[in-house]
Amino acid sequence: MTDLKASEGTLANCNSAVSESASVWCERSDADKIPCPALLSFYNNGVLNPDAAGNVSIDHLDAVLASVGVSATVRKVLTKGADKTDEIPDSFNLFALRDSSLDHSGSTGIRDPDVNPEKLEQALLRFSEDGRMYAEHFAAAANQACLHDPGFKGSAIQTVEFSALLEVFGRLDEAEKRYLTLEDVRRLWLDGQYPEAWQPRPADDIGVSDVLASVAVLSVKRIVQTLGL
Repeated sequence: MTDLKASEGTLANCNSAVSESASVWCERSDADKIPCPALLSFYNNGVLNPDAAGNVSIDHLDAVLASVGVSATVRKVLTKGADKTDEIPDSFNLFALRDSSLDHSGSTGIRDPDVNPEKLEQALLRFSEDGRMYAEHFAAAANQACLHDPGFKGSAIQTVEFSALLEVFGRLDEAEKRYLTLEDVRRLWLDGQYPEAWQPRPADDIGVSDVLASVAVLSVKRIVQTLGL
């Protein structure tokens, strides 16, 4: 299995073939074409490896998701969504996700339509508290994004995406609540780097109940904030 331990690697020449080890992070070619922070991080760490045209087999994506603790049922939903993004069966194009079926309203716009570091503060970081972002802070960010780019389906997808990122990359505090630090957010969204000292969760640790619970918490917090309760 590919080693997914977080790396402190420095920028390297990634135009050459990527090693099977994820011990060295580097900004790989066409990374700026990837709107999803999770896929970007898997790519820049040499874990997700498309062909020269950007195509990734669904089997390869499934293996990558399994290696970070995502259960088979959740993987099936995620890979099915990826498979629908183009006309080629059993694959998707990592560099053509913008304007695909996964593109949606209510996005932060940090990496879509172009990578814009200046949006990070306004779209995410300003909602943090004490240097951390919990579900309630991502809920506030999602509500703000929805105001600028409304749409129920897109807003729901954004909720699921934030929830999934917290489940996969989130740290646990003393109360077992997941959060990301501001530096974690910067690394994931701008550079495609894992959070410092990140370790993948055990096999099948992220099940349907975990994702639904996380989505439910974030959804409730969005409703509460919208109603001003």
